[in-house]
Amino acid sequence: MALLSPGKKNGSSGDFRQISLLAVVPALLLAGPLVGFFAGRWLDEKFGTAPALIIVGVILGFGAAGIEIYGLVKKSSAMEKDNERKS
Repeated sequence: MALLSPGKKNGSSGDFRQISLLAVVPALLLAGPLVGFFAGRWLDEKFGTAPALIIVGVILGFGAAGIEIYGLVKKSSAMEKDNERKS
């Protein structure tokens, strides 16, 4: 991935859009499992199934975050290809 490549003009809005898109990845890796953890903990307290639903929630959170990250990387790649075609 050639972010901010030297051949392009500085201030290209496509580069900054791509960077901001990929900057969300750490937040997704944190938010997905956390939501799964708290939802699993709440369900565990409600149904009395100690650690089982917490584990399921965290796994589902990682899975949801992975799917969302895959979509962001795919979108970023498409933006890069579009920028290369315009150059």
